[in-house]
Amino acid sequence: MAIRLTEINSEGQALQSGLDVFISIPVYDGEYLSYGDSFIVATMASATDYASSTVNYASEVISSSPATDPNVWYRYHTEGTSYPAVAAPSSSISILSIPGVISGPQSHSGMYQKLSGLITGNEYQVTINFHQDTLEGNLSFSRFYYANENPSTAIQTAVTVYELPTPKITFSFTASSISDIVFFDYTTDRFSSICNISSISIKEKNDYQMVVVTELDDGNMCKVLRSKIE
Repeated sequence: MAIRLTEINSEGQALQSGLDVFISIPVYDGEYLSYGDSFIVATMASATDYASSTVNYASEVISSSPATDPNVWYRYHTEGTSYPAVAAPSSSISILSIPGVISGPQSHSGMYQKLSGLITGNEYQVTINFHQDTLEGNLSFSRFYYANENPSTAIQTAVTVYELPTPKITFSFTASSISDIVFFDYTTDRFSSICNISSISIKEKNDYQMVVVTELDDGNMCKVLRSKIE
């Protein structure tokens, strides 16, 4: 028994709207991190540097040297009291370098930046490219944000650790505020090591709906339609 299609005619043409089949395509666009590539000496040399002395180095850094200005780098390093002394991150032509040492505990050195224009709850993708001469170590990522009910105390998200060396790492986060602070920290188990970064990018994820099409035997294309509205 033949089934009569009331929404599509015998030539495959839709007789009413709502029959198109769509797929979602993720597209990452916009750039939310400033000075994340094309590094020069001044990129880090002009950044505020803080020497940390306590065990809770990340919270100490954010509270004692807050990222008050958006879209600029801040940097930090441990100075030998709780963790080994190490230099702060530096930059040269096309390279951002973060040093690391170990002498009992590991040193901590890194940089952070207050973003702007984020949409709370939206997803953002972080892409970090490394130079080939990056040595063994771990690059950690977390974020700080200020909750509305407690605007004076920054809340740190979970810390994610990525093992180096590797050519590239890519990961995503969901914005907790319109101005999350991204926090990068480098450590190593080597006596002396360095993390050399060629670029860092943060882009917003957007999902675009595209109509599904198929190729016919004669080489032409046509849309894929539902047989009925669901």
